[in-house]
Amino acid sequence: MSAGREPVAVVGVAGRFPGVASLDELWDALVEGRELLTRFTPEQLAAAGVPEPERDDEDYVPVRGVLDGIEDFDAAFFGLPPREAMITDPQHRLLLECAWEALEYAGHPPGREPGRIGVFVGTGVNTYLTNHLLGRPDLLAELGALPMIIGNEKDHAATRIAYRLGLRGAAIGVQTACSTSLVAVHLACESLHSGDTDLVLAGGATVSTPQQRGYRYEPNGIGAPDGHCRAFSRDAAGTVAGNGAGIVVLRRLADALADGDPILGLVLGSAVNNDGAAKVGYTAPAVAGQAEVIGMALARAGLDPADVDVVEAHGTGTEMGDAIEVAGLGAALGPGGPAGGRLLGSVKPNLGHLDAAAGITGMIKMLLALRHGVVPPTVHHDRPHPDIPFADAGLRVNPTAEPWPARGGPRRGGVSSFGIGGTNAHVVLQEAPPAPDPSGPAPDVDLVVLSGRTPQAVRAAARRLADHLTAAPGWALADVAHTSRVGRTAWPVRRAIVATDRADLLRQLGTDAEPVVVPRRATLTFAFPGQGSQFPGMAADLHARLPGVRDRLDAGLDALPAGTADAVRAALLDPYAADRAARPSIAQPALFLVEYALGAQLLDWGLRPQRMIGHSVGEYAAFCLAGGLRLTDALALLAERGRLVERTPPGRMAAVLADRDRVAALLPPDVQVAADNAPGVTVVSGSPAGVRELTDRCAAAGLRVRPVPAAHGFHSSLLDPVLDDFRAVVGAVPHHPVTTTVHCGLTGRSVVEGATRPAEHWVRQLREPVRFREAAAELLTTRHPVVLEVGPGRALTALVRAAGGGRVPVAPTMPAEPGTAALPALLRALGTAWTAGVEPDWAAFRLDPDARRVPLPTYPFERVRHWVDLTEPAAGEEAADTAAAEPPAEPAEPETPAATVEREIIAAWRDLLGATDVAPDSDFFALGGESLVAVRMLSRLRQRCGVRVPLRILAQDPTVRGLTRAALDRLPAGANQ
Repeated sequence: MSAGREPVAVVGVAGRFPGVASLDELWDALVEGRELLTRFTPEQLAAAGVPEPERDDEDYVPVRGVLDGIEDFDAAFFGLPPREAMITDPQHRLLLECAWEALEYAGHPPGREPGRIGVFVGTGVNTYLTNHLLGRPDLLAELGALPMIIGNEKDHAATRIAYRLGLRGAAIGVQTACSTSLVAVHLACESLHSGDTDLVLAGGATVSTPQQRGYRYEPNGIGAPDGHCRAFSRDAAGTVAGNGAGIVVLRRLADALADGDPILGLVLGSAVNNDGAAKVGYTAPAVAGQAEVIGMALARAGLDPADVDVVEAHGTGTEMGDAIEVAGLGAALGPGGPAGGRLLGSVKPNLGHLDAAAGITGMIKMLLALRHGVVPPTVHHDRPHPDIPFADAGLRVNPTAEPWPARGGPRRGGVSSFGIGGTNAHVVLQEAPPAPDPSGPAPDVDLVVLSGRTPQAVRAAARRLADHLTAAPGWALADVAHTSRVGRTAWPVRRAIVATDRADLLRQLGTDAEPVVVPRRATLTFAFPGQGSQFPGMAADLHARLPGVRDRLDAGLDALPAGTADAVRAALLDPYAADRAARPSIAQPALFLVEYALGAQLLDWGLRPQRMIGHSVGEYAAFCLAGGLRLTDALALLAERGRLVERTPPGRMAAVLADRDRVAALLPPDVQVAADNAPGVTVVSGSPAGVRELTDRCAAAGLRVRPVPAAHGFHSSLLDPVLDDFRAVVGAVPHHPVTTTVHCGLTGRSVVEGATRPAEHWVRQLREPVRFREAAAELLTTRHPVVLEVGPGRALTALVRAAGGGRVPVAPTMPAEPGTAALPALLRALGTAWTAGVEPDWAAFRLDPDARRVPLPTYPFERVRHWVDLTEPAAGEEAADTAAAEPPAEPAEPETPAATVEREIIAAWRDLLGATDVAPDSDFFALGGESLVAVRMLSRLRQRCGVRVPLRILAQDPTVRGLTRAALDRLPAGANQ
């Protein structure tokens, strides 16, 4: 690194620490100066296997920092078979969980990463392997050595995270003992600066099992005699071990600012070195090495020693270690700093020494202190050690919480971590830059989305978000909504909420709304309504709120003749222009324009319809957005179409609640069917007298009739006099192949991609009835149809629901009448589409350009126990005991070869995958199987059934039934009889 290099932003954080359940609880405990270590009872020690003589020894100290729930893990979430999860080092499992949570905190979950995500992590000594697994030779024999190695070796902690989370950046294990996780931060920063990664995880974990074990105090050793770490105190005599894990997410500052990431602080500089041999022993620290690494980090940050306000020390509480560390700080920093001296602290008296997670824990403490502007106290520091040269470094240890030392510039602090063996690391941090001021008012309504792998997870996510917003009332609705969309993975169980403010969101989060299970693949359709759905001022709200809609409306208006453009503008934006909104020459271009502009906006937001359908005038919008007509041509046709309609004699229209054939039998000569809309809904059109006569006939037949507000007889013989004029106009317009399938209302059939409609299509489309019922019926045969009505009103929404029997997700995108805000309807439609399996481009969907990612509750893991106990009997012993207790079984009928093979396959899947529900149709890979397990399973099948099945066969048909069939085909001659 060179001085002046771009800072690295810390945009995400996650951790597991003794005695607390969250980072907020950790901060409260630190500020309050609470020790979070656990003292064990004799019963707990006995249960953990501590021999009685050892626990009764007066020098035995029954203290450790303990993590809750290390036996539990959401294996299904990470795609691990239960058996694999059971034999996996809990350190690996904690790092997997923390990696996911840290990325969600940053608002960049796996799968939505901004480029290459890297991983730099390390772990402590794996006592789970030595104390829990190696005493189970049955597991080794059953699962094989390689899965056991992958699940427990330090080499695989980073690469396993990359594999399970799908990360493509550098994945490197870091091992430097106590300084592991802070060295990981330094290496992660270097990878960002070199361009190897664009986002990077860094941290470490330590879990020593069984947790309920202390240590034997040895004079002049590193363990404290009374189980209290007193860093830098007169009474300091050693440290206490603890378990924990922590990960931060790092990103180049410019990238983080551009994406509105939640920046906790900045890494200005970092450095790593080693003491070499210039010390009294391998495990001893050295003043020169520590001083050098601090000076290197400051130089790379471009800072003077006087710029540092606070130092989070390694601070183990050993008399020699503390004195050497302060001497090194004095050599590097000198006596400068803020008025009153620099503050010096250590988190180890609170949590214990977390070994490979110690450095990241100190960094997380410093980041929290920078954010809150408060320096937590150092616990158990009643009197400074008289032999430690605090004044030489301008340092003092604060026994109570203090405000961050005041200075003219931003807050800055240093974090040190020193490993046994001499690898030292130091990081210089600075508080986060202030968030930019908003450029405009925030929207008064927004869309919040929640999802999970199960309905229970979605309900838990709703509760956690409600609790979070109640506890942190400062977050704006726009930020919460934006983060929920772009900063979370879209799981297959979903819930969407349209909220007007925080109070409304909290109210809805508290309801028992049932989440929706989405299909694997949805077929999205845009449906465009026809004339009659429009109302004056229908586009006013969209024009004001959505720049994409506004630009397209304005561009369309500019393409119209001046007089027509003014009238169409009024129809679109003026709620009092009812006279203009009703005239066909104005209403039809206006309706088309709002449908086209809104449809294009939805396309911009990543909603890519596989199908389109339009009703009469709406078909123009469908073909235009599908590429069959140019915008200017469609506008010219519709303006002329409307003008020609106005030349025809007055007409009337009505909707008869009956099927087309029944209505047709009652029609007078001057009335025709104008639209076959849905089962039991037929629209008629003709002369006023003819429509009145039909109404009387329907009444006599017991049929209900509803008038349709129209002054002209659309799709009737009244239009015959203008057809030739319209034919001439349409013939002069070029027609292009469609790029999206359009379900045509003229024929009731689809116009597939690549097809072109001739000019005569549009002439017939003006005159002949709309066969919407047939077109919709064909549309609804597609796989998992989802329909959005793109245009004003709910007419097509009702028709499609009727055609689909109420089972098809369908939603209007605009209101049906003046005076109603348009944005809530549009957001509800987006929510309907998303919960039905449509995936918008949420990054492009941004109602508030100033919306930022904010820390929200992360995924509610559904943890269950995956653990091998110390006292768990071997499988063979347990089976023998059971057999001895049961009477001999009656001789069974001989099995067929097929039954034998299927039974062996099911048994192998249960044993190797830990799956309890295995049926003939079960899928090996869906149950969590992968190549190593497959190899083991096929080897077992060969041993027990004498049949060799190639691995490729499993890829072709990964079910029990398919594998059984393949095995039977390969049995030796005569065996399958």
